[in-house]
Amino acid sequence: MGFDIYGVAPVEHTPKPVYEKNFTDMNDQEKNEYYEKLNQFEEENPGAYFRNNVWWWRPLWDYVCKVCKSVMTKEQMLMGTDNSGNTIDEETVEEMVIILKKQIADGLHKEYEKTYYENLNKLPNETCTTCEGKGFRYIKAKDQIEECFPCKGTGITEAWDKSYPFSAENVENFLLFLSESGGIQIC
Repeated sequence: MGFDIYGVAPVEHTPKPVYEKNFTDMNDQEKNEYYEKLNQFEEENPGAYFRNNVWWWRPLWDYVCKVCKSVMTKEQMLMGTDNSGNTIDEETVEEMVIILKKQIADGLHKEYEKTYYENLNKLPNETCTTCEGKGFRYIKAKDQIEECFPCKGTGITEAWDKSYPFSAENVENFLLFLSESGGIQIC
């Protein structure tokens, strides 16, 4: 699962490819060509599309909301927690861009990354939820007991929050997208 963020009115440096054929009617070569042209369009037009899987998106959005809370409403902050097509207007996005540019210029996003990982590293391990700390589990389909795969039989796993990475580079990429998006739609 991921979060696909689209620019509402992105700056277009090159035109978006147009296809006469319906995608389902394309052969494999035509589909590959379609994706190559679409990828090229997105690289040349960074305000058109931004994507993060759920693991990367949540920490990025948390950071954006923390630093941009003075220009975002609570409703707008909640819009980034699901991918149901919510839109944040161009004016708000422009204010977010100003704040994020300042954060990046001052290196604060890199400090945040360092602190983020320092805090994650302090988290204690957790009881494995798959086997409830037993180190083994019953596999009904096989009618047998097996070592628990997630914890490798220890009954302990790393803290779940450690599954969510954060990087200053991701913030920089998101800023580039935002600065040319003309508002965003979170899908």
